[in-house]
Amino acid sequence: MSKGELAVADGNPASMAVAKQILSYFLRNPEVADSLTELARWRLMEEQIRLSVENTQAALNWLVAEGYVQRETRVGTESLFRLNPARLEDAESLLKEELQREFPQDRERGS
Repeated sequence: MSKGELAVADGNPASMAVAKQILSYFLRNPEVADSLTELARWRLMEEQIRLSVENTQAALNWLVAEGYVQRETRVGTESLFRLNPARLEDAESLLKEELQREFPQDRERGS
């Protein structure tokens, strides 16, 4: 290991990334003292939020590109999204088709 290179005891690069996240957390909150469980809970929550935002952004991008949802851009704030009234029937059909693919037994029973 060269000077300035970091490694944690297990040598796992993922562990080093976690160590940096934890250190960054303590630097942002120098007065905080947390247990292992609390630190793990904070990391899990932060990761879930990050993944949720990424997945939601990808889904919204697709919905806007397909015309199901309209994006309203406002100065100084986040974009707002709303159903495109012109694609209401198409949106309903899309969801109905998806439900029929997921639950074909309901279609067979006439539900």
